[in-house]
Amino acid sequence: MRFLKNNNSVFIWIALVFLVIASVVFWLYGNAKTKLYNDALQSYQKEVSREITGLIDDSREASMAIALALSESTQVHDFLQQDFTSSASITPLKFEHLIEKMTLHTHYRNLWVQVLDTKGVSRYRSWTKNVGDSLVSARLDLREMLKAPQVMKSISVGKFSLTTKSMVPLFDSSNQFLGIVEIVSHMTSLSKKLNNLQGISSVVLVDKRFRQQLTKADKNLFVEDYYILNGDADWQDVQQLKALSVQELMQRESVTVEKNQVITRQEIYDDNGFLLGHWFTFQSVHALNLMDVEQLKRQYLYGSIALLALTLFIMLLYVFKQSSDKSLRYYQHVLNSASEIIFVSNYQKIVEANQQFFEFYSEFTNIEQFIEKYECICETFLDKPGYLQKEQDGEYWLDYVLRHPDKRHKVQIQKDEKIHYFEIKVALISLYEKPLYSVIMHDITGEEEYKKQLEFLSETDTLTGIANRLVFNRMLVKEIQRAHRYHLDLSLIIFDVDFFKNINDNYGHEVGDQVLITLGEVISELLRETDVFCRIGGEEFSVIMPETNLEQATNTAERLRLAVEKLPDNTLPTQLTVSFGVAEMTRWDNDKTLFKRADKALYKAKENGRNCVKVAAHYHSNTHE
Repeated sequence: MRFLKNNNSVFIWIALVFLVIASVVFWLYGNAKTKLYNDALQSYQKEVSREITGLIDDSREASMAIALALSESTQVHDFLQQDFTSSASITPLKFEHLIEKMTLHTHYRNLWVQVLDTKGVSRYRSWTKNVGDSLVSARLDLREMLKAPQVMKSISVGKFSLTTKSMVPLFDSSNQFLGIVEIVSHMTSLSKKLNNLQGISSVVLVDKRFRQQLTKADKNLFVEDYYILNGDADWQDVQQLKALSVQELMQRESVTVEKNQVITRQEIYDDNGFLLGHWFTFQSVHALNLMDVEQLKRQYLYGSIALLALTLFIMLLYVFKQSSDKSLRYYQHVLNSASEIIFVSNYQKIVEANQQFFEFYSEFTNIEQFIEKYECICETFLDKPGYLQKEQDGEYWLDYVLRHPDKRHKVQIQKDEKIHYFEIKVALISLYEKPLYSVIMHDITGEEEYKKQLEFLSETDTLTGIANRLVFNRMLVKEIQRAHRYHLDLSLIIFDVDFFKNINDNYGHEVGDQVLITLGEVISELLRETDVFCRIGGEEFSVIMPETNLEQATNTAERLRLAVEKLPDNTLPTQLTVSFGVAEMTRWDNDKTLFKRADKALYKAKENGRNCVKVAAHYHSNTHE
């Protein structure tokens, strides 16, 4: 009772602090929840925007590919070389079957084909028999094409709808301009594809500024002068647009929620940045990724409990603080005079630390601040193999260090984006009723960085900067053991530069070195992160390819060969070619047999004229190659 009476004011302060923390946490949680919800909406909108942009870009690229393909057709060339002044002798184009096949077997529908002559007169239209009219006065892009024939693509609004156009000029064998092939692609099928891929329904509107221009559009598909491009849009989505007012939605953010539906708006622009239309999407709010909101709720719940518990602990600790101050002052001066970080722990937390501790953890000015962020200093240790952790081999780190005094215990701590290394020693202080632990952290950052530099130099080819033969030998054994253990595919590629000696003899060793450096850079960019690329000899290189079968490795080798063969003339002093040997690991292979088979395959490539890829025969335990 006396304890309670003497510390009555302390408990009142504890209650007040609890109330303040609870209020602040509730306020912070509300703000954070709102922000995360808005972030989820923005993330959703960006994802939908990427999908829509990708669909439009894919459609334009597909249209251009079709136009380029048709431009190579002899049928089109022959058609344009006819005498159009005599309609009776004109042989018509027949693309109906081709267009029908494209409609059936691709995602793109409503593709129109138009062929124009050198004067901009339409000589063929797949969607109508009306031809013979000049489009020069009506179309700026056509006038530009006729002045300087070149491949062109555009997106624009015409009389029918919003379409993409791909134009390719045609030339005869003497490079005389014959005319133009144009593919007009309607965007009506793209909304269906988005629905099929992502379950997102759409209403695509042509901007109201084109109301008077759309003379051949379906008049029943206008909403507030905006033309519904996809006439098969969901009726409920169209009704919701009408109810909300398209004009009002234009004034809102690009993503909004109405009646448990997420509505996004994506503007469609032409290549000059001119607004053409608006793509609205509709999907249930359940499509939003709200995992962060739920996680936030749990974090704030657990964090609040931890914070309140920590606050209670600190406040109660203050009651008993006076009894320990005298003993702590005893060795404070000694601690501050040391150059190492020294602190004293009662096993659960730090109770005292020297000045060097706060110079390193400079964001804190006292132990209480540090404890508010880290209950244990071990929480600042980076989780790296071979370094001390909070739990080491099932033991708390202090117990582990005390039980293994002969071992060298090292930790990594990150500060200001730099990794610091410390050697830790722990001693038990038994002078008091409860045991204390003296911990010394000696900075060995310079020593560790020097060691890592030596390791890097020992494993890196000094000329090319890639891994050397030492790494190759070690990694090949390691990957073979792993592949055998887990029954995984493994392939090995060995290649070297054809006639490299001639390069050294003709251009000098400095040029030869530059060739090897360039080769290393080119090959490195074409490999996966899991591939191990090494220089194993003068002009000989290897690629260890984990989880890769023989066919995949052979394809990779061929891709590398072509990349080297096609290097620009200004990159190297002479054309460079390489020969490849490829081998896939069998159940009987070890590192020596696998290397030998790949090396023999490389030898075969040299015998077969170089600049090629050869595959090694399979190795069996009871046969010899």
